Amino acid sequence: MDLKRKPYKIGKADIDQIKGMGYTITSSMPTDKFIKKHFPNFDLIALLKEVEQSFTITTSLPISRQLIVQEKPPSLSIIYRNDYTGEDDAVYFDREFLKTGKSIVIKHNFCIIPKTYRNKGLVKKVFQTSLQQYVNMDAEKIIVHAGLSGGGYVWARHGFVATDRNEVEVILRDAQRALTPTQFAPVEHLFSAYYTRNPVGKAFPILLWAGLDGMKDVLLEADWHGEVNLKNNEQFSNFKEYVFRS
Repeated sequence: MDLKRKPYKIGKADIDQIKGMGYTITSSMPTDKFIKKHFPNFDLIALLKEVEQSFTITTSLPISRQLIVQEKPPSLSIIYRNDYTGEDDAVYFDREFLKTGKSIVIKHNFCIIPKTYRNKGLVKKVFQTSLQQYVNMDAEKIIVHAGLSGGGYVWARHGFVATDRNEVEVILRDAQRALTPTQFAPVEHLFSAYYTRNPVGKAFPILLWAGLDGMKDVLLEADWHGEVNLKNNEQFSNFKEYVFRS
């Protein structure tokens, strides 16, 4: 899948449509002007429509929708969530777009849908639309905190790299306890090979662990911070391949 930048100029009509979808907008300046200035080519309405189409069908509980704009530092937050009682019936999409200097960073804070709707491709549809928008606005990277709802494994499969060596070492120790010596050997080898070359490395390829025998269960319980550098061809390709894999 070849993603190319698509120009888009958001306007007042888009903002009116977003309000019509039920979003409460908190902003001290016109939202369309804010987006054109700090997140150019961002087709926000396309992303929100995909969220509505993919996630609204997963719940009968009331849904709240918010857009929060902050000028200093420039940020735009999307919060779409239902009135959940627990993790199994939760719909929670929380994404934050940040402008740091001349760079755009996106924080994937939460993306949860009810248990019975997982692994049906609904989240991938939202991610496909999201990635197109990241390319449109020439974003630099995506940041996640992997842990909730098996995210330690899911985000690894998405091609995110682990940025904190201490967290990777915790997973390594968990793997040593959970796996047989034969299973653990390639896990330890990948860890040693990477950090021997990169003692203070902040891009451990945890994706390689996800494919090893026994590591799915370990990573499902893992908690780590990671990122995809969209300017790094390998990281971008890994993320894109997973998102568009059928």
